[in-house]
Amino acid sequence: MIIKDMKFYIREGPPQKRHHSSVGRATIEKVPPGLSGLFTHSAGFRDNSVTIEDKRVAADALCMEYTDEEESPTYTSMIRLVTDGDFDGYAHFGSGFNATEVEWAAKEFKSEIVKLLLGIDVFDREYIFQRLWYAQRFFYTGRKVIDLVDRMLWDLASRYTCLPIYKLLGACRERVPAYRNIGGATIDDHVASAHKVKELGFKGCKDHSYRGVKGNTELAKALRDAMGDDFILLHDPVESYTYTEAVQIGRELEKLNYMWIEEPLQDYDIMSLKKLCDHLDLPVLTLEWIGHLGGQPYQTAPYIALGAADIVRQRGVGITGSVKQAQLAESFGVQVHGGDPHTILACSNDPIHEATGVFPRPPDEELDCLGTTVVEDGWLSIAWRPVRPPEPDWDQIERDSITVV
Repeated sequence: MIIKDMKFYIREGPPQKRHHSSVGRATIEKVPPGLSGLFTHSAGFRDNSVTIEDKRVAADALCMEYTDEEESPTYTSMIRLVTDGDFDGYAHFGSGFNATEVEWAAKEFKSEIVKLLLGIDVFDREYIFQRLWYAQRFFYTGRKVIDLVDRMLWDLASRYTCLPIYKLLGACRERVPAYRNIGGATIDDHVASAHKVKELGFKGCKDHSYRGVKGNTELAKALRDAMGDDFILLHDPVESYTYTEAVQIGRELEKLNYMWIEEPLQDYDIMSLKKLCDHLDLPVLTLEWIGHLGGQPYQTAPYIALGAADIVRQRGVGITGSVKQAQLAESFGVQVHGGDPHTILACSNDPIHEATGVFPRPPDEELDCLGTTVVEDGWLSIAWRPVRPPEPDWDQIERDSITVV
């Protein structure tokens, strides 16, 4: 099936009130005790040493929240890769409160990208991936283009074959264990949060605490004492340690049988990461920040080759890039973590899923070949049936659109 055109359908959405809030993000402050020069989220180390009144005043001073008094019209855009066959690629593209801006975002995308796709077979995903990879450099597109187009092509293949993506990739397993993040203003809050996670059936939990070596050691001991020896514990300080501090906390976490430490140092500090991996028995997971910017899977190679990553954060671009990254790591005997559920089930070296909540299995009549992510009883799986979803009624969608680009 050859790509013949790219279209965008701009439609009205339900009226909404514009809203933006910085509440919950707190602010960026020096990591306690303030000697390292590093900065982090203040929400990760605040405790009850400040009064409720102090918190309220600080919130009023530092957090802003805006909400319109009246609802405004909204607009959404849908992208379609038109083929000469029975299946097209499609996805949600964008939304906003201004129809002209939504339309122009579609026009800008189409003017740059459509010429890279016309005349290509929708099943030539690797060719398209490589072409769009270089468009990141020469058109300064960022990773969004590959993420969007690659996933559309994989979804099209799923509907064409009537199989979910993880089966097309070559399924390795049908489920993997899942953990969930915890949080709170105090150590007691973290422990209470961990108990709730365990009650929901999750196999482990991960903190994002920025209390420094002393405070995070206290937290780690409290969590292990409360959760028992068999519960998986993970620590993600989000680049808030110096190298020396990372060694110190790593030694403490080894005693407490933690599964890994995640982002202990900035991704850019590759030589310190190498030294840390050399000195700790505790696995070091890294490459989340660089990966978010689009450097994966290719930036993974030097980190693994230098021994600067024991576990690689799965940030491969698109499904195609995620598979590349997972297989690259596998060839070195290295695990990855954090991939798309389809990629996780299709590779052998992604040991556990970071869940955002509990997602029960839908009734069978709601399932189709695209699959639905299920997180139940502490396990990730994909529920599906060999049934194709109906293709969109493009004529009706066009009639419902205020603009077609």
